[in-house]
Amino acid sequence: MQKLNSLIDGRGVCFTYATARSLNSAAKACWGLRQNLPVILYNGALIMDPSTRKMLYNNHFTREQLAYIRALFDSFQVWPLVYYFRDGIERVSWQEGTETPGVMRYLDRRRGDSRLYPVDSADRIEGADIFYFTCIGKKEELDGLRDAVEANPQLKCIYQQETYQTDYWCEIMPKDTSKGTAARELKRMLGAEKLVVFGDAVNDTELFLAADERYAVQNAEESLKKLATRVIGFCEEDAVAKFIEENVGAYV
Repeated sequence: MQKLNSLIDGRGVCFTYATARSLNSAAKACWGLRQNLPVILYNGALIMDPSTRKMLYNNHFTREQLAYIRALFDSFQVWPLVYYFRDGIERVSWQEGTETPGVMRYLDRRRGDSRLYPVDSADRIEGADIFYFTCIGKKEELDGLRDAVEANPQLKCIYQQETYQTDYWCEIMPKDTSKGTAARELKRMLGAEKLVVFGDAVNDTELFLAADERYAVQNAEESLKKLATRVIGFCEEDAVAKFIEENVGAYV
């Protein structure tokens, strides 16, 4: 982190990150990093200014998409966590009394989080700029929902097992939500000439496809390495910071 901060402060490097996390979770993971640019969050659904918490880009659902998704929730008897903005403030809402054990774990890990806003009825969230849903439960309870979402060409679903748990997460967003789409938008906002990215996981694929140059760390997924301009060192060895330090003259 110290090496990156010295490059940002001393050499004028424009550095930011794209993550599946919220701003709150990402801030903990990147504690100490000098953040001089907006950040990409929720797999590309949002771009936010980390210092002011101002939302700069929100790839939210349309009313038609929301109506379709809500009908699915009713049909499959699934109660989601709902991510949205109201009056410029980010919220995470859910209907009290419907919490699954997985949702309770989610809430317990985020005690004191100012985004959390329980409601007594799902209707209380009507009309808000909703950009993301997360459903946490048993695989057999969510498989049908996943299939129905994936059958709609306007929607995207990320479906995976929770780490160290048996529950699954079904995360739903508009089809064109991606780190790559958001990165192109941020590049436009900043008037940048070149987008150079680093990654290690499959969910960095669209980010790689959007970039002018793309570098995979040595421990990255093989599919990502095949897309890379070049494979650099291991992330545990500060490969990204070392690469920037050694090549900074080509970019600033």
